[in-house]
Amino acid sequence: MARTASTPGSSSASSSGTGTQPSGSLSAPRRVTTPSKTFSSPPVPIDFAGPDHRFNRIDLEIHGIFHGEASYEGRIFFNNPNADRNTPRTAENGYAGSFHIFGHGGCLGDAGHCEVNEDGREPYDFRPPHPLTPAVKRVKVTQTLREIAKTSTQVAITIVPVVTAANELCDTDNVFRCEQMRFVSYNP
Repeated sequence: MARTASTPGSSSASSSGTGTQPSGSLSAPRRVTTPSKTFSSPPVPIDFAGPDHRFNRIDLEIHGIFHGEASYEGRIFFNNPNADRNTPRTAENGYAGSFHIFGHGGCLGDAGHCEVNEDGREPYDFRPPHPLTPAVKRVKVTQTLREIAKTSTQVAITIVPVVTAANELCDTDNVFRCEQMRFVSYNP
């Protein structure tokens, strides 16, 4: 079944000429106001960030981020598992930074159309990767982690997804999905 997209102000008339969207049509992306599920990690050690260690910068790297559906801002909070979309982005609340995902809006193809299959690909294959290859984001968290490391040897990571655009093909509840996270420190 073919799907058509309509934009605000445009008319997607059905074959009967009633001016309504035809069955199987896709509406324009909308801003979502309901909260999505947040991710909270168990406490992880941050011994490398203590006052006795030398470093210029610390990044939080997030690998394997799914970006096939909604677009969102991922707000990162440390030691604040109760953070939500309304939590002020201040150091007192553990705010460390954010990243943005430009989602693909869901799959419009047949079953298996949007599955990433890079298995068996040659190491010197110069074709671009599949458009839905999981994303990697790197966020500089130096100042926030430096302050926490003065009084603690562990930190819990909370990621609050704030959906900026989605359509009916997007799961707006389970927005943030990733494979792994790690801290990377850069020493002088």
